[in-house]
Amino acid sequence: MNTEINVKVNYVGFTRRIVAEILDLIIFSPHFIFGFIYGVFIVSLQDQDSFQELAQLATEIPFIVSTVVATLVLTISKILMVTKLGGNPGKLLCGMHIKDANTFTNVTLMQATIRCISKGSIWIIFRFLLHLHYHGYTFLYLLIVLILFLFAVFDQRKQTFYDKIAKTVVIDYKSS
Repeated sequence: MNTEINVKVNYVGFTRRIVAEILDLIIFSPHFIFGFIYGVFIVSLQDQDSFQELAQLATEIPFIVSTVVATLVLTISKILMVTKLGGNPGKLLCGMHIKDANTFTNVTLMQATIRCISKGSIWIIFRFLLHLHYHGYTFLYLLIVLILFLFAVFDQRKQTFYDKIAKTVVIDYKSS
């Protein structure tokens, strides 16, 4: 009995990955919206007759805490989804799987953690540099964006910068 299965590995290109990211954004946005609404709701319940500095601190803390908690929950859930399911919902809906770059097996918890944290860090840097856009740092923003996305466009395995760091690839399986 022949148990060998021929599998052709196709590395997922830039366009499909963007579609998956948009789907993830749509799927995961309610969590951040809930965190934001929760923070605003707690702020609105604060006593308006308090000292101004204390009131300002009280309004900032619930918002910051709710944002941090929502971010941690989202990051941990993404790490676990990548480890156990092979991708986030957007990638899975598009038929993509995140695999180890060398063995094409499911990624380890460490690889998923490195991938998610490095990807999140990159987006935080993007947002920070975008905020500095009005202060003459546009070239830094554009340079980082170009470097990171050129990895995926011109790389033979279509790995982004964070894929290279975590030693992962995004593929879809096509049975032959």
